[in-house]
Amino acid sequence: MPGKFLSLMLLVAGGAAGAETRQATGVRVGEVTPTSAIVWMRVTARAERNSGGIVRRGPVRLPSPDDDLVPKLEGACPGASGRVRLRYGLREDLRDARVTPWVEVTAERDYSHQFQLTGLRPDSVYYYSAETADPGGAPQHAPLRGRFRTAPPQERYADLTFTAVTCHMYRHLDHPEGFHIYEAMTRLMPRFLVLTGDNVYYDNEDPRAVTPALARYHWERMWSLPRHVRFLLQFPAYWQKDDHDTLRDDCWPGMDAPEMRPMTFAQGQRIFLQQVPMGPRTYRRFRWGRGIEIWLTEGRDFRSPNPAPDGPDKTIWGPEQKKWLMDTLLASDADFKILISPTPIVGPDRPNKRDNHANQAFAWEGNQFRHWVRQHLGSNFFVICGDRHWQYHSVHPETGLHEFGTGAVSDEHAGGSPGYDPAFHRFHRVAGGFLSVSFERRGGKSRITFRHHDVHGRPLHEYSAEK
Repeated sequence: MPGKFLSLMLLVAGGAAGAETRQATGVRVGEVTPTSAIVWMRVTARAERNSGGIVRRGPVRLPSPDDDLVPKLEGACPGASGRVRLRYGLREDLRDARVTPWVEVTAERDYSHQFQLTGLRPDSVYYYSAETADPGGAPQHAPLRGRFRTAPPQERYADLTFTAVTCHMYRHLDHPEGFHIYEAMTRLMPRFLVLTGDNVYYDNEDPRAVTPALARYHWERMWSLPRHVRFLLQFPAYWQKDDHDTLRDDCWPGMDAPEMRPMTFAQGQRIFLQQVPMGPRTYRRFRWGRGIEIWLTEGRDFRSPNPAPDGPDKTIWGPEQKKWLMDTLLASDADFKILISPTPIVGPDRPNKRDNHANQAFAWEGNQFRHWVRQHLGSNFFVICGDRHWQYHSVHPETGLHEFGTGAVSDEHAGGSPGYDPAFHRFHRVAGGFLSVSFERRGGKSRITFRHHDVHGRPLHEYSAEK
């Protein structure tokens, strides 16, 4: 990133004539295509997170606080009524900027708004100024500046590096300003980040999110950390959810979780869509030139109850999503196809787990899909998964399907592995870090490389394939 832009982005909080920003939770750009993007903005009551508030960091021990205490908690960023708009263009000085209308934000959507940008130029860097104002439009606050790059056109090859992460537990932070991995990933200059779920932990982080206000507080506390805000002002992201950022561990639709009452699964679904830049459908695919196509699956909204008897009718994906997944995989002409799943498809996982395709609880659908892949997709299809708190590269012994587990975002949060299994593992490590994926086209051949990194970015394991 040019130093001039980085300095502007980091110093803009001072504003002109003493103005403050009112965006303590930053700006999030998502769902980038060659010609479109979604930009998430939120007005906050203060310029910064509540760094001096009541600390509730640890495993769940104390009763959850009443909602009126939430703004007093450490890391809280209470929202405020106001207006938002976006100026964006191809020039860093924004002299060519398009300007959205001002939009009122209210408590109904947690004082946030998502701008749907269309008509963008493919494979181009866009600069933006995220602007906010009090209700009625005055006074205006200091803006936040950021940038993102659109995807290349589908018919053209383009080199690419992106990163994937999982499992952000606040009590396992490894730096006061945010996780080390965000500094490490910045040095790689990824085109985008995929967050594979468990972006917060409603159920086993103190305070337990038993109300929507407490659930939103978990998002405020995690995603207002300076390192996280800085990263998301520079790079777009594609977000997935899993169990802990929906309701509780191993949850499914309609689940009654007494310890989470009165919070419900349906409320968790709505809150997720308020907190991240994306459309209404949580399973989708996107293309990055001729070389790469990526599928993001939804693993919570359509699943059968975990304890239900296994068989053809038991599902994680649901019939509509599964048909979409198979149909679009068959139709794709990308050199490499990547499925990013919030939970494992290959594993292996612990024998006592019951919530993913690597377990006996969903063995029928898992076996069906793995064998379907072997029959129809060949060796240019790969799986990336989150959820597991260890890093691994596995190859399914029967079908040859490769799966790469990203690992938890900090060393302290790593653990729980069933151990190294020579029948599956090409790499296995119980520690924190992230995964990067690189694509390049050279001499008429396409090459994809998967790399596991530690929390400081050091490469630990690499696997490449050519086509």
